[in-house]
Order: sequence, then structure tokens, then C-alpha cells
Amino acid sequence: MIRFDRQTFSRFWKVVRLMLVSEARWKAFGLLLLIAAFSLSLSGLNVLRSYVDRDFMNALAQRDQARFFKEMSKYILVFGVMVPLAVFYRYTEERLGLFWRNWLSRKVIDSYFAKGAFYRIGIERQIDNPDQRIEEDIRTFTVSTLSFTLILFNSCIALIAFVSILWSISGVLMAGAVVYALIGSVVTYYLGRPLMGLNFAQLRKEADYRYKLVNVRDFSESIAFYRGEAREKLRVKDRLADAVRNMRSIIDWNRNLGFFTNGYNYVLAILPTILVAPLYLQGKIEFGVVIQAAGAFGQVLGALSIIVVHFGGLSSLAAVATRLGSFWETIEQAHEANDSPHNRVHIEDAPLISFDNVTLLTPNREQALVKDLSFTLEAGDRLLINGPSGSGKSSLLRLIGGLWSAGSGTIHRPPPSQCMFLPQRPYMLLGSLRSQFLYGTLREEVSDSELQQILKLTGLEDTVSRVGDMDREEDWKSLLSLGEQELIAFARVLVVRPRFLFLDEASNAIDESRRDLLYAELQRLGIQYLSVGSRSELGQFHNKVLELEGRGGWKISTLPTTGGAI
Repeated sequence: MIRFDRQTFSRFWKVVRLMLVSEARWKAFGLLLLIAAFSLSLSGLNVLRSYVDRDFMNALAQRDQARFFKEMSKYILVFGVMVPLAVFYRYTEERLGLFWRNWLSRKVIDSYFAKGAFYRIGIERQIDNPDQRIEEDIRTFTVSTLSFTLILFNSCIALIAFVSILWSISGVLMAGAVVYALIGSVVTYYLGRPLMGLNFAQLRKEADYRYKLVNVRDFSESIAFYRGEAREKLRVKDRLADAVRNMRSIIDWNRNLGFFTNGYNYVLAILPTILVAPLYLQGKIEFGVVIQAAGAFGQVLGALSIIVVHFGGLSSLAAVATRLGSFWETIEQAHEANDSPHNRVHIEDAPLISFDNVTLLTPNREQALVKDLSFTLEAGDRLLINGPSGSGKSSLLRLIGGLWSAGSGTIHRPPPSQCMFLPQRPYMLLGSLRSQFLYGTLREEVSDSELQQILKLTGLEDTVSRVGDMDREEDWKSLLSLGEQELIAFARVLVVRPRFLFLDEASNAIDESRRDLLYAELQRLGIQYLSVGSRSELGQFHNKVLELEGRGGWKISTLPTTGGAI
């Protein structure tokens, strides 16, 4: 259950502190001081209005027409000043909230993508829905935190401004406000405590529901081929039902809490009048003072009743602070794991690729996929890695790329600037078709003549002709076939021309003749490569094979050279 405990406050402060120690804090402080100035001005005018209210109502009660219109003009003047102040107060608050959200989002995004944290978090799945935490939770956190900070500040100002008025009218009023607010806060906390955990769960369930809908969109063709509509519909509805069921619990607890808070507010409307009525009936105060007492009592009690009035929002903020704080902690842990020199495979830059007693473990370090692997690839060697599913073939490439480090030993490989990796699933970025070919290179553009040669070599001319415009933006992952996506990945290689290339079953969907041409082109360009795939299909393009046998076993051997494509 999520509570207002030390961990919640610790995580809340950890996120807030990011701004307080940043270079952007001075602009934030400037806006905050401007808001404080507006707030103090409004509080002062509220105090002045209480006296205007008093005199205005006294003039009305005494049927003093001249005094009535005089006080009414004061009333209009006060409101004429308060309106623009209130507008600019709200405007500045929204600008500060937007500034904080933008800064914090950029800070979290920078850290999320630094040192491969996004990959580690995704593969280890320590937290759910990082996308929601970056987008929705940061937005809610900044807006709600700023809002409650200003509520607390304004409450303190109101308390200071009106407590003397209340005390001057009656000490009983002051004591009644304190006791009433204290009882209300304690009862509200215990009645609404379950809302904290429920709000936390609701954020996760809503994110899971949205993620499932995105999952259906991304794999719509596969679902249609499997005729899985009915099953996917049930899964979507199950996640909707989870979100609705939890939301119903929130509504039920809000109902229970509402019985108390609504009664609390209704009593608040009449309580000051009841407490001060004896003084009026005894002729000790004027009728206008009753009105002033009610207003001052409401201000003081409102300042003391933050928990009662805003408990629902505070419980939601606690849930968001917990999610966002735990997300930041997970990012920090990913950075520490990346920087830690212990219990990991070390990577060192070298002219050639070699493995020295490398043991590869699963991410949870519970099982060894490969044990004590040692070999060296000489210049011109082309290595094929094969073996049964789950034996660690792709994981070896992750080790070389620095994405995976669980294990021991040392890998020597060329610096990243000389290497390029083609994963099993080609990445199609959100952008134009032309931008797909430039992904992975620092080059800003490719000449049309060079691009035409690459299109011809990869067989993508028909694809471009079908699309019609290289600068057209589409959902290429859905529009292009898997084979076309793999050909685009090879086209990127021909644009970059790395010294070393690592292919993880990167040509499974490409027809055999086109695949042969592409491997032949890699050799013509002098690109040394390492492939994961089937020996029967790719053996002819390699002169060495590393066979992973499972349970840590392995063997490396030389393949007979062949003619043809080689």
C-alpha cells in the first residue's frame, strides 16, 4: 500500500531536488517570487475586503444609504484590483508549471537514454510503463506539486493575515477553528488512507490498458493472420476491466470519504455564525462583524484544513511521486550497474575481435549461457555463430555491443565508431523514407546518385517507386514488409560502410539471390563481419563457425572455403 511515509517523502524530495540544484533554478525562483508577490497582494486585498464587507453590511443593516454607496464603491475598487492580480497569478503559475515540466522531462529523458539505461530498464523490466512515467507522471507531478506548494504558501499567508482578526472578535472562534480542523484532518486521513494505494494501482492499470491497445495496433497483421481477434479482444477487455474495477474501488472510497468531507464543509458554513451569534444577540458586536467573522473563520479554517479539502489530490500526488521517484532510482541503478567494474564482462578497444575466458550469464545471473569462451578473429575472418534457441547467440552480440554485461572475462573489439550492428528486428524510425537510409550515420545527406546505386543493389527501387516520394512520412514498420525493412537495414550499412559488421539473423526475410549479392558486396567493400544464423544458409559466406551447444558448452571450427558468392 502507498502511504505518506518516509520513502514517499524521500522520493518526492529526490525529484524536486533535481530542479533546486540545477542551473535552471534561478529562473524558477524568479517566477516563484513573482507568484509570491501576487499571492501576498491578493492576501492583503482579502484582508482589506473583509473590513469593506463588514462596513458594507453594517451600512445595509443600518439603512444608511449614503454610507452604503460609499462602501459599495470601495467594494468595486477592491475587486477591480483583485481581478487582474488573480489572472496574472494564475498565468504565472501555469508558466512556471510548464517550465518545470519541460526542464524535468528533458532531464529524465537525458538520463533515461544515457549509458544504455533505457535498454537495461526495458530488458530487466524492473518497473512498468516508463513511457507513461516520462509523459503523464512528470506532467502530473509538476503541476500538482506546484499547486499544493502554492496552496500551502497561501494557507500560511491567510493564517497570518486572518488569525488576528478572528482572535480580536472572539477567542472561542479561534479555538473552534483549530479543534475542528484537527479533528477533520485526523478523520479524513484514516478514512481516505486506502486511496493512496488505489491511485497508485490505477496509474499502472491505465497504462497497461493503453499499452495493450498500442500492442494490438503494432501487430495488427500478425493478429489477423492468426485469427486472434477474439482472444486479443478478451485481453483488451480484461485490462479495461482491471482499470474499471480499481476505479470503482476509488469511487467507493471517495463516496465514503465524501460523507465526512461534505458534512465537514456544510458545518463550516454555519459554525462561525453559531459561535459568534451570542455576541451579536447580546449587542456586543454589529451585524457586519458577524459577516467578517464568518469570512475570517473560513480563511483560517481553510488554511488549517488542507488535508481535509485536498486529500484526494494529495493521495494522487503521493502515488505519482512514488512512481516517478522509483523510476529515477531505477535509472540511477542502471547507471551504477553500467559504471560498476565488478561482476561484469569488460570491453576493451583493440584492432581485432577476441574473447578471453568470457562467461555469459542471464540478466538475473542465475544461469550461464556460455562458459569460458576464448577465441580470436584474425583480419579477414568471417565468423558464423549458430546453435539451438536460447543458447546465447544474440546475447553474445549484446555483449560485444555493450548492451549486456552480466558475466566475467574480457572482450577486445574495435571502437564503436568502426562497428555497426543489425538486430533481428530492423528499426524503422518515425520520419521520411529518405531518413531511414541515414539512420546510424553522422552524414546529413546522401547524394541522389549514391542513393540510386544503393537502391539498385538492395533491390529497393520498386519499393521507392511504390511509395512515390522519398520525403513522405509514414508508419514504415506497418507499411513495409519485413524483407523490405531488412533491405533498408542493409542499405544503411552501405551508407555507413563500417569496418566491422555484426548481423543477428538480419537476412531471414530476404530472398536467397538478393542475400548472396549483399554478402558479396560486404566482402567487396572489405567489411569484416560476424553473423548469427543457420550454418546451412549462411555457412558459405563465412570461414569460421562458433557453435553454441547450450548449458555453457561451445566449440569453434574452420569452415571449408567455397567459390561462388565468396
